[in-house]
Amino acid sequence: MVNIKSAKKKVAKKLTPFLVKELFRFLNIYSKVTGKGIGKEDIEAFHILSKSVVELFHKTYKYGSVWTTLFVPSEIIFAMKLQPFSLEIAAALCSKFGQSSHSLTEADLAAIPTDVCSFHRTALGNAYMGVYPRPLFLAGTSTICDSNIKTIKICESITGKESMIVDVPYEMNDNSVKFLTKQLISLTKQMEEVTGKKMEKHALSEAIELSNQAREKMIELNHVRQDPLSPLAGGDGLGMMVPSHYLAGSQYAVDFYTGIVDELKGMIATRRKNGEVADEKEIRLLWLELKPYFKADVFDKIANAGKTKIVFEEINHVYWDKMDPDKPYESLARKLISNHNNGPLDNRLKVIKTLAKDYNVDGIIAFSTWGCRRNNAAIPTIKAEMAKEGVPLLNLDGDCVDDTNYMSGQIATRTEGFIEMLEVRK
Repeated sequence: MVNIKSAKKKVAKKLTPFLVKELFRFLNIYSKVTGKGIGKEDIEAFHILSKSVVELFHKTYKYGSVWTTLFVPSEIIFAMKLQPFSLEIAAALCSKFGQSSHSLTEADLAAIPTDVCSFHRTALGNAYMGVYPRPLFLAGTSTICDSNIKTIKICESITGKESMIVDVPYEMNDNSVKFLTKQLISLTKQMEEVTGKKMEKHALSEAIELSNQAREKMIELNHVRQDPLSPLAGGDGLGMMVPSHYLAGSQYAVDFYTGIVDELKGMIATRRKNGEVADEKEIRLLWLELKPYFKADVFDKIANAGKTKIVFEEINHVYWDKMDPDKPYESLARKLISNHNNGPLDNRLKVIKTLAKDYNVDGIIAFSTWGCRRNNAAIPTIKAEMAKEGVPLLNLDGDCVDDTNYMSGQIATRTEGFIEMLEVRK
């Protein structure tokens, strides 16, 4: 006798890769015809960003891609006229479209431990199901997250494609820069051999120039956001790891940051012209780490707790110096090493203290996603150090991708108490 339920599952599993490919083809056509993005944001620049991501993802399914973890330098991939495919960003999109539960189930069936970061569990579940675009090569770094290395190696076994892990040193010195520079050159040569694409003369220098242009606009954006009338708040800024890292070295990133700077400046000028002034009772918050990418009410809970505004996010801090197009590999090596989450916790603490002062914050909220040992182990020390600076910190436990690890009621209770305490202090 045929098991109908089992048969349906098999059919669904076979159809899923086709449907995902068709989804991005449809979204790409939709964006081009309507001129709209896939979000509901009020700021036009975010529609530009979502259209860019849809277009790039469509190309990855059409032409194949280089699967990467987030901190692999996209400048190199774009310079070779290849398409990067970030496993973590794909996992976040999967969660946004409400599909992460299927991926996580597949990861469980493959015996991926449940205490692993849900970004990587989702990515691996999708890789096992075959829903991702055809990989040409796999690349990861050791930066920040140990799961990067394991995920790339498991994907190598699933796909049978070659991979390379870039080992990023913890300390910035001449030897570590040389060590990493050689690896990035080796990464380029390996991709040339595997894909048949060559790094054309001056191509990487041009990508570095684009990356520098985006960087300048990022810095300008961060200054604009110091204005108390800046309308960019809440979770909006927590999607900008996409243009700052995944799209680095492309025109996509330059267009987004140029657009959002001009748009925010115009909004602030209009508000000031209309006589709006900053609310002195407003609670200004700094956000650490990422956010839930599924439909969640964490930002509504914070807003409902009182007059609040998330004025900045740690992930949008520009930690790297302007790069030298004449020394592209060395510049990229310095960029990777200088990440404030790389190396001793003192590096991150210094940045958080600076941001707290620059944005005149009343308190800090850290969203600690399940499975992120790097952040979760650091939060008690960060909380104690910021208390010495007179800045309280609230740690919210949750998840960025797996909605079963999200407790709405608990978040409401804790944020209400935290905001009430900050109001009394202010």
